[in-house]
Amino acid sequence: MHDKLSVLKSIRFGERIAEDELNDLEKYFVATDQWNRVYNGEADVVYGSKGAGKSAIYALVDRRQNELFDRGILVRSAENVRGNTVFSDLVADPPPSERVFVDLWKLYFLLLTASTIRDFGLENDEGKALIKALEQAELLPQKGTLSQYFKAARKQIWAYIFPDVESVEHTVALDPSSGHAIYTRKSNFTRSTPEAGAVELPLDDLIAKANEALRASNTVIWILFDRLDVAFNDNVELERNALRAIFRMYNDFKGYDFISLKIFVRDDIWRRITEGGFAEASHITKTVSIDWDHDSLLNLFALRLMNNNAMGKYLNLDFEQVAEDFDVQRSITERIFPDQVETGNNPATFRWMVNRIQDSTGKSAPRELIHLLETIRQLQVARLERGEDEPDGEQLFDRTVFKAALRSVSKVRYEQTFVAENPTLRDYSEALKGQKAEQTLSTLRSIWSREQPDTLEIAERLVSSGFFERRDNQGEITYWVPFVYRDALELVQGKA
Repeated sequence: MHDKLSVLKSIRFGERIAEDELNDLEKYFVATDQWNRVYNGEADVVYGSKGAGKSAIYALVDRRQNELFDRGILVRSAENVRGNTVFSDLVADPPPSERVFVDLWKLYFLLLTASTIRDFGLENDEGKALIKALEQAELLPQKGTLSQYFKAARKQIWAYIFPDVESVEHTVALDPSSGHAIYTRKSNFTRSTPEAGAVELPLDDLIAKANEALRASNTVIWILFDRLDVAFNDNVELERNALRAIFRMYNDFKGYDFISLKIFVRDDIWRRITEGGFAEASHITKTVSIDWDHDSLLNLFALRLMNNNAMGKYLNLDFEQVAEDFDVQRSITERIFPDQVETGNNPATFRWMVNRIQDSTGKSAPRELIHLLETIRQLQVARLERGEDEPDGEQLFDRTVFKAALRSVSKVRYEQTFVAENPTLRDYSEALKGQKAEQTLSTLRSIWSREQPDTLEIAERLVSSGFFERRDNQGEITYWVPFVYRDALELVQGKA
């Protein structure tokens, strides 16, 4: 007979955030169709909700650089995987227009491409001329960081948009005789400020030269762009300009067959930046969306569980048996979990878990599931260490630990996701503390002490953020808070 406490102590479900489990990601990662399409170069833009696994795909592409190199593909990240964002200076001093943002992104990605060509010794005639010109223009440090490249690009673009009264301009142009990139130096005196967006760099021509240098070496470069939610958090206008400019640039880059952008973006951010129309969206076709339903989450759970050797011995199963048979995966939940968390007309335990971590859009993310599973395990270990009775039969978990674990998940989801990303809505969500989980406009108006138009506008913002689900019951509109946020605010089941 296995010691259940020892089994529980030896298993792990992984970290909630992909960046925190980079060393174990290969072991935990489920190779979905979405992953295969990105890895095979069939998809450039990856959409998904927060915690759906975009960063996991991003991190795995980055970690498989050696395999991709063997396929003639070089990988370059445009943003720090961890820590401060490269683009933090833009929050205090943003470009004056979306058009300027396009030029800024193009120059930055040109510098990343050129530095990669230099680092890998792909310096044919086209590449050598381009790199020499960029170095002489003080745009391409010998051993630059991402922040240094971005600051160099920003400084160059700002020199055109906000010129000094008297300045010396270092820039890059094309030699009319050879067609190669060359460095130029020009003094400017009492130059008037140009129209916003009037950048004189031949950016498209320079990027074309970089593309030709890569073509001559038969090498493709993938430039990865992630953490868009971190880079421009809580600045809607800046976020909109920055991201629309990236996608405009993406469409321009489709003409370069040896430079490919891989963009990872939250689907709610995508909806936000395309509100009111965005013609370029119809041309973005190499896309994939990461969506998780009950069965795909059960598959993820079973495979992560079976990555623990102790579980294979406990269940007398091996990884291949489980990976190849979904019925076996389903049977695992029935063997180690209680039948139900809540008795009566309620779902089976695993479905209860998936339902309880949904946001108002009905989406359940792996991040919250992993957090819930790991918290359940820790609580069960604590019970057994106190000397409480083991669960019956093969079960590893007592039904009492599930609701307690959900409270921890709810608190983290509310504070670290909702509040962190929507600080201007915090006062309105906090005002609901202790209230019923379903509200009408009339009750919200009373709680918030706002007039009807303001109440409606705030409620709809909470809908867009995933906090409220709008319901229409025979013409009566109500606003319902999903379970994942209820414990954090001590909300009571029922309608106000």
